[in-house]
Amino acid sequence: MARVKEPDTAARVPAGRDLSIDFVRAICLPIVVVLHALQMGIGGDPLETFNALDGYPPLATVTWGGMIMPMFFIAGGFAGLITWRRIRERQGSASDYIRTRTLRLLRPTLLAVAATGALLAVFAVFGADDGFLGGFAHRLAEPLWFIVVYLALTAAVPAMAWLYERHRWSTFAGLAAGAVVVDVVVRLTGWPIGYLNWAFIWLFVQSLGFLVLDGWLAKRPLWWHVLVIACSYAGIGALVVFAGYSGDMLGNLNPPTLVILLLGFAQASILTLLQPAFRRLMQIQGVLVGIGALGIYGFVIYLWHTFAMGLVAGVQQAVGLPFPEPLSSGWWITRPFWILAVAAVVVLCCVVVPKLEGILWREPEGSVSIWLAWIMTVVGSIGVGVVLLFGYVPFWQTAAGLALMTMACVALELNFRSRKVE
Repeated sequence: MARVKEPDTAARVPAGRDLSIDFVRAICLPIVVVLHALQMGIGGDPLETFNALDGYPPLATVTWGGMIMPMFFIAGGFAGLITWRRIRERQGSASDYIRTRTLRLLRPTLLAVAATGALLAVFAVFGADDGFLGGFAHRLAEPLWFIVVYLALTAAVPAMAWLYERHRWSTFAGLAAGAVVVDVVVRLTGWPIGYLNWAFIWLFVQSLGFLVLDGWLAKRPLWWHVLVIACSYAGIGALVVFAGYSGDMLGNLNPPTLVILLLGFAQASILTLLQPAFRRLMQIQGVLVGIGALGIYGFVIYLWHTFAMGLVAGVQQAVGLPFPEPLSSGWWITRPFWILAVAAVVVLCCVVVPKLEGILWREPEGSVSIWLAWIMTVVGSIGVGVVLLFGYVPFWQTAAGLALMTMACVALELNFRSRKVE
């Protein structure tokens, strides 16, 4: 494959951009989408939906290396801190950052949620069984957890950057201690406070991305990274064997446990060791173009792949194609066709959705108060959370979630002062 010429590369890639992070984010995305597609189990008479891979032993083994959500958040911390520092250099404020990032996450989510809700309403109109529809709606809503968490983490970047720059190690220690306390309390008492680790653990992992950005990890010797990786996985093994944690990394994800924190440690070092190789790969034109396309359409792919699964399943029902028993030989034989059909719809969405977004939205001008930025981020997150918890059905609850998301977007778009942020 031909290599990119230096002038072309300079013209296409912004100065100072670390393409290894683009590579990681782009490669992780198809893994997540394919996993969700394989997890979508539909079968029985009457039809019902379930996690087709739940309890599937080979998957548990694969997740020790293939559960890449910590890598997503590490890369997100890397990119978020870059964006925040650039805004500060232009004399921008925390409210400018939070407002911009929230709108860029929330507006596409609003459109995707509305489309998926409308698709499920069509299912209901054409007589879909209530039990099937409710279960299917919940399955399609599950990936929205990432949007809720990412909205919160994005809004926290200015504050976390301040702590990172002034109290770096005490911040890491405090977050890790909080995660330990939550896990211990949950295991000893059964109190339902595990969801606090959505903050402690993911903020910790996101802050590892700050260390990657500043080159602190890259300055550590090879033996240091090997030791960190070995100790992290040894710690995970100990938690699984002696403390009763799930041996399936997906079972430690929502809410996240100390297993995910240790996995974040390991993946930060793995990313650091592989960055030079990823940068070399990104000098190959075909790789650069492919990764660039995944980067441009990445959020569309993530938000709309559940809509695509819903549409493909609906068409399959409409034309009378059977749903093979999950994990049967017929099911495995048809999975490539199922994934290709979902991918085809996603590609169509990548063509249509950005054009629709360009018609519907404009870039906001001026600025908003920090309080409005924070409050509307919370309101928008609650709106997504409503759909996540109730799974699109009943539809009035989805309408309530959409209303909250819309209110947040409108408030962030229209409430601005006269100063324009360059």
